[in-house]
Amino acid sequence: RQPVSSASKMHGLALLLALAALAAADIPAPTIKFFNQTLDHFNFFTTPATFQQRYFVVDKFYKPGGPCFFYTGNEGALEEFYYNTGFPFDNAPSLNALIVFAEHRFYGGSRPFGDSPTRAQLGLLSVEQVLADYAVLIEALENQYGDLEIIALGGSYGGMLSAWFRIKYPSLVDMALAASAPLRMVSQLTAPGAFFSAVTDTFRAADARCPAIVQGAFTQLLQIAAQGAPGLAKLTQSFRLCKPLTPADVQHLSLWVNNAFVSLAMCDYPYPTDFLAPLPGFPVKTACELLINAPDNLQGLAAAAGLFYNGTNGTLPCFDIYAEFIECSDPTGCGTGPDGTAWDYQACTEIIYAPDTNNVTDMFPPRTWNVDLLTNYCQATYGVTPRPLWLLTSFGGGNITRSASRIIFSNGMLDPWRAGGFMQALSPSLPAIIIADGAHHLDLRPANPQDPQSVIVARAMEMDYLNAWLSEVRAEKRGEL
Repeated sequence: RQPVSSASKMHGLALLLALAALAAADIPAPTIKFFNQTLDHFNFFTTPATFQQRYFVVDKFYKPGGPCFFYTGNEGALEEFYYNTGFPFDNAPSLNALIVFAEHRFYGGSRPFGDSPTRAQLGLLSVEQVLADYAVLIEALENQYGDLEIIALGGSYGGMLSAWFRIKYPSLVDMALAASAPLRMVSQLTAPGAFFSAVTDTFRAADARCPAIVQGAFTQLLQIAAQGAPGLAKLTQSFRLCKPLTPADVQHLSLWVNNAFVSLAMCDYPYPTDFLAPLPGFPVKTACELLINAPDNLQGLAAAAGLFYNGTNGTLPCFDIYAEFIECSDPTGCGTGPDGTAWDYQACTEIIYAPDTNNVTDMFPPRTWNVDLLTNYCQATYGVTPRPLWLLTSFGGGNITRSASRIIFSNGMLDPWRAGGFMQALSPSLPAIIIADGAHHLDLRPANPQDPQSVIVARAMEMDYLNAWLSEVRAEKRGEL
């Protein structure tokens, strides 16, 4: 999951224009199209019957007979992923490939009911519906371009969708690259503390002193908060908060800091990026330096959190912790605005994350988050009961070798989501690629002169698999296999 700060969600069109302006030179502006998509693929009585699904097309590299890189859009506006995903653009010329990015229903410019859907309307937001959207869109593309070998790809939730797309629609999807896809986690196959322990390990890898300082800072934060009005005033000043902190705000402040550390770990790229926030290269190292060099642990904690929310050269005079982070069904963050609401609903129904913190295997204050607490929240917010085992039933979880093939699972050792991914090959046609110096789906980002050797090798391995599978698929079509 990709927690998104208000800097990434609140500025709407300004953000999208900025992303486009900062895009790598070799990612061309797409042709933006809309598809008259079926609203409910599983109920013939639903009205209205269709909505406008947005998708991006780049056909400058395409020649008849070439495959299609099909990006399975995830929980946000399509621009956010398009301008941060260079892998298809770097490799399309050698394959004569078409490139298509499909937007996820209820996000970005593909909202069937605008910014404020009702509870009943949110019922049309599900993994099953979005996979069907993508399947129908591919059929329409093949009506236009002819038979296409489909290479599904995506990162994080989008990576899960790519894998599930190959499993669910193997007659349409020939292969998939699922980057940083925590499929085991959403199938409830990982320990509750694994995710935040992985966040802590990423900070420990940057500087072994860092986790202990963070632990001490959180302890200091809670001790000062317990002092009453003087302590709350000190915290307000130390964290440069826009509004005076009250006793009811202390937990939210702590979670606001947690969200910053999760996001810094995810975005621990080797060069400056603007994916979730404007950050320097290796921002975890920068955050650790702020922690180590601060006058005290608390000021270091505030400075490290501010690195994420205010960016590298930020000018925010103060922090609005309720605008910048919203507590929701996903302890790793939902984002803000209509997209945040959509993800909150999905994390209340099918995409169930229940990681907790214990301050023993991780550096964060103890907090339990389980299915019972999640159910109470989801019933109160949306009137729904989570189905934590549904994705395991629907797609197989860790037992997919009987139903799946030609899926690459890639994970970076700096990415906390590795704790929920496949770290070992499941079969010869379900390989796992581990990127020693990789943060969140670094392999999908555009090639960069500052890339570590481990991601250069990973991308080459991924293309070796895809090329071999393309040869397989074409041989099958010729009746040779």
